[in-house]
Amino acid sequence: MQERRAYITFAGRSIWALLNTYHAVLREGVYAPTDVFILMDAACRSSPAGIVEGIGIISERYGTNPRISTVDLPCGDYAAAGEAVLRLAERLCREGSAIALDITPGRKAAIVSACTALASAGIAPAHIYYLGLLVEEGMALPYPMIPLHLQPLHDLAGGQA
Repeated sequence: MQERRAYITFAGRSIWALLNTYHAVLREGVYAPTDVFILMDAACRSSPAGIVEGIGIISERYGTNPRISTVDLPCGDYAAAGEAVLRLAERLCREGSAIALDITPGRKAAIVSACTALASAGIAPAHIYYLGLLVEEGMALPYPMIPLHLQPLHDLAGGQA
């Protein structure tokens, strides 16, 4: 039986941070999720269908086909975002899934709330991914169009990025 590997990410103001980090994770070849969970609130400017389609296209490029789910969050309720991630992570742990958390996209308060909730519950994701961007101007582009040395992938959980 194949190990379940969950990838939890947040939709933010720009679709590129989410898609580019996911692309970088798959490109590194260390973590190929079987399930992708996209948390989004009403303030998200990107279409859920566009995000799901983008994740699907990138996944196909790397020969994987994860189940993709969206999780609606109340707009501006960052404590609720943390609770939603905690409930999801608890369920995934019960099911025996490894967990990767993408903290690149999404609102900072939602990310902090999620990390605090997980830490308080003693849940340590196997990977916490952050895709750095060393140059900010004019970089709202797909991952392959930005020089790789300008966008290092970090695994803040200490795993191999």
